[in-house]
Amino acid sequence: MKFLAQVAVTAVAVWITSLLPLDLEVSGGEAEWWTRALAYLGIGAVIVLLNKIIKPILSVLALPITVLTLGLFALVISWFILWLTAWLSSFIDFMTLSVGGFWQTLLAAIVIGITSAIMGAIVGANRD
Repeated sequence: MKFLAQVAVTAVAVWITSLLPLDLEVSGGEAEWWTRALAYLGIGAVIVLLNKIIKPILSVLALPITVLTLGLFALVISWFILWLTAWLSSFIDFMTLSVGGFWQTLLAAIVIGITSAIMGAIVGANRD
């Protein structure tokens, strides 16, 4: 149940971020409103899975450079997770995440992270 709540919160965060001028676009599911919602939920599921599987490994491997940059390299890891989500979604037919350049994608990753944290705290998706 916690995973589904995190997917829903992340999907809403991606939707909010796609409304901003950050070159983040989710395509797929244009026929009906529920197919569009499924596309956002699919992107949210990919982001949550990558955050649970790949991000801890990358964080441990990049620990020395993260310490040297006083934690700023964690933003680059978040950017990479969002870029990897866009790359993986290009192989799926019903949903595609398109990202812009490095700086716009970095800002989009920051907005998604902040929005997910706030909504997750409100909904209770991040509780142990």
